[in-house]
Amino acid sequence: MMRHALFHLICATAICFGAQARAETRAVLIGVSDYLALDADLKGPDNDLALMVEVLGARGVAPDHMRVLGGAAITLPASVHRGQPTRAQIMAALDAVADASRAGDTVIFYFSGHGSQAPDQSGDEGGGYDEILLPADATGWKGSVGTVENAILDDELQEWAAGVLAKGAQVIGVIDACHSATGFRAIGGEGISRGLAPEALGVPADAVSVEGVDTPPLSGEFVFLYSSQSDQRSFEYELADSGVWQGEFTLRLAQQLRAAEGISWRQLLAAVSDAMVQGPARQVPAGEGPLLDSQVLGTGPVSARYLV
Repeated sequence: MMRHALFHLICATAICFGAQARAETRAVLIGVSDYLALDADLKGPDNDLALMVEVLGARGVAPDHMRVLGGAAITLPASVHRGQPTRAQIMAALDAVADASRAGDTVIFYFSGHGSQAPDQSGDEGGGYDEILLPADATGWKGSVGTVENAILDDELQEWAAGVLAKGAQVIGVIDACHSATGFRAIGGEGISRGLAPEALGVPADAVSVEGVDTPPLSGEFVFLYSSQSDQRSFEYELADSGVWQGEFTLRLAQQLRAAEGISWRQLLAAVSDAMVQGPARQVPAGEGPLLDSQVLGTGPVSARYLV
């Protein structure tokens, strides 16, 4: 009888620990340096990708759980899934991690590249404009469909995040791009802005937004980090005449993630802000979400990952 009870206790314990062990972290990391149709190439996103893969790996994210779209010239662990940062491949990668995610998992979305705005087509934006991210194959305004061709809308990202959250997984979003509608240009030749004004994409000044109803807010465990405030620009810079360019936000975020141990996302964002305020341009990061006061991914830098 005692052996029988002990057998059930061992099985129950194994099931308990097995459920915890199955929780996984997956990441979709996108960097757009070279634009196929737009005259808007950047210098830093490839390096940003390499830095994020390194930092996430140090915090325990398995290379085979990372999907890196972009950075064809950079060296990454062999087991990292690689692809091109086109709209089709980005959306396919997002669908793949959503399908693979289960309750208790964490999904990370990272984007380094250009952002912009386009007239709202769902009627859910108070300001009348959708925030958009520009994949490598983004072109420009397409009047027949009333949007920027191949752009990724904030509505689409919200719909994707809602699906992942509905499964009980956490979503961490990090965007190193800007969406301000005006003033996108370099500062004194030192930095490059990561945003394109709508007119640069051929969006007509008289383009009309659709009237509609508000989109329901996200529900679940998420935190989103943005490289600048909505009325600011985000920049990339060359590191001390080294020929290496990095997004200012990504660089400071990676530096803090290397050292962060037992702090919340809000505290991490504050540390990143303190580091960025000393830069050549005013760029203050922002964050939102229920997980802001929760502990940052992992417990700190790790040197190895063991299968238990």
